[in-house]
Amino acid sequence: MGKDEGAATVDTVLAGLLDRHLDAALCAVGPDGISVAMPDSVRTGGHHVISARSPVDLVAPEDRVVVVSAWEGAHKTGAAEAHVVVRLTDEPDRTVALYFLDAQRDHGVFLGVFVPSGEAAARGPLAFVGQDVSPVPPRFARVSQNEVGLFLEVDEAITRILGWSHDEFVGKLSLDFIHPDDHELAIDNWIDMLASQAPVSRVRLRHRHRDGSWIWMEITNHNRLEDPAHRCVVAEMVNVSDEMAAHEALRAREQLLERLAEALPVGVVQVDAQSRVVYTNHRLHAILGTPRATTVDEQLATVADDDRALLADAFEAVLLRRLDGDLEVRLRTSPQDGDKELRRCLFSLRALTTETGEVTGAIVCVADVTESARLRDELHLRATFDDITRCHNRASTMAALETLLSDTGTASRPAVIFVDLDRFKDVNDRLGHAAGDELLGVVASRLLRAVRADDIVGRIGGDEFLVIRPGVTSSAQAMNSAKRLADTFRHQVRLKAGRLPCHASIGVAWSSDPLLDAEGLVAMADAAMYKAKRSDGGQPVLGG
Repeated sequence: MGKDEGAATVDTVLAGLLDRHLDAALCAVGPDGISVAMPDSVRTGGHHVISARSPVDLVAPEDRVVVVSAWEGAHKTGAAEAHVVVRLTDEPDRTVALYFLDAQRDHGVFLGVFVPSGEAAARGPLAFVGQDVSPVPPRFARVSQNEVGLFLEVDEAITRILGWSHDEFVGKLSLDFIHPDDHELAIDNWIDMLASQAPVSRVRLRHRHRDGSWIWMEITNHNRLEDPAHRCVVAEMVNVSDEMAAHEALRAREQLLERLAEALPVGVVQVDAQSRVVYTNHRLHAILGTPRATTVDEQLATVADDDRALLADAFEAVLLRRLDGDLEVRLRTSPQDGDKELRRCLFSLRALTTETGEVTGAIVCVADVTESARLRDELHLRATFDDITRCHNRASTMAALETLLSDTGTASRPAVIFVDLDRFKDVNDRLGHAAGDELLGVVASRLLRAVRADDIVGRIGGDEFLVIRPGVTSSAQAMNSAKRLADTFRHQVRLKAGRLPCHASIGVAWSSDPLLDAEGLVAMADAAMYKAKRSDGGQPVLGG
């Protein structure tokens, strides 16, 4: 398509839109997406020309992304026409069709055309038709000053940026418009410019707007005092308020995050993708007992040796595979800790990623959970073990037996040995409950010494013990184990109240039946124990 043909096509599309839609409004847009003055060459047909920073500003926030996409499509492909249906900022319940026309070849701009669509077309002119949206002030200005900083001449742009008239500038010192806190910087920069051989100096200063607000301007001073054609300092000024506001917002956000991190009751360490330490808070060093380091290994040097590999795996998982994790490890904060109980810390690792999901590092929170872990262990002990004998309690004993019985993949089965102390009530009645508790402790100690490491000894009643022996292949093997236990009761027991004999009745149960549950097996052993008690022979009895 030739130049004339392309321009004719755009002009034809524009004319058609404006002829069909009397309430249409339009604007001219530069290649950067910012509105520019409407060229005289564009035939607007008397339709309203919008003055706004960008067409995007006129659209409801939730629809702006589609406007940007349409704009990029028209800009990149050079399409003669691209449009989207959107809602307006001032009339969110009203939809319009926004057309982008590429008119660069003939008019040097893109054209944005707003057309009421659907039912909105019958509601009259658009909200911004008949009134101008305030145009954005220019960003660039140029002024001239004498050697002491007196304004000699200013352009229209600076009057629009700062709101002062031409006459309010000329003859005044530039320092009169600069924030008092910036005076020292402004003077130092001016003196350096005058004294330096370099013709250009640059500085950022706050300037007072006529409404009392402050505008950040970046000033590039060109020293042309010795140039006969100028005999002045020419200053190019750029409004950088948006940039400085962004910097200030970022600084405030960083300060907020840092203050929050310092206020947290947990340690915080940020690492990059190469395991280099980026940030730590004070609490981290108090917990770990290490100063600020450059690598994760150095920073976590006080982690107990046995736990270092687990922690290294957790860091590898979060940094290489983006797998968050929580891990409890032990700390040895000084060489004097030795083998004593170490401090325990919970490490919570969370990946930091880019918008595309690429891992850039990790944030790790470290909480000292020593006391809570100790309390948890104590609760576990109380829920699992008997306070007097330190054997398993009834609930944990039965649970362990159920677990062993559920494993039907082997030929071996657990055997149960039921031990009931004889005449235990007489001890309590004659010597007191303290002596009875002492006797229970001695019996438990003898049983625990007589069994294998993987056997379970539980106290399941006042004077009743249950020994669970895993991996038994026959009732004969179970009886041999019970006989060895019976031998522990052939000797007297030494208590604080004196020596006394200790006897027990023992029942044994073993079954190859995979359907027999824990309660059934214990009932078999209990019944056998009563047979042994009635025989009063001191020998184990096999149930079944």
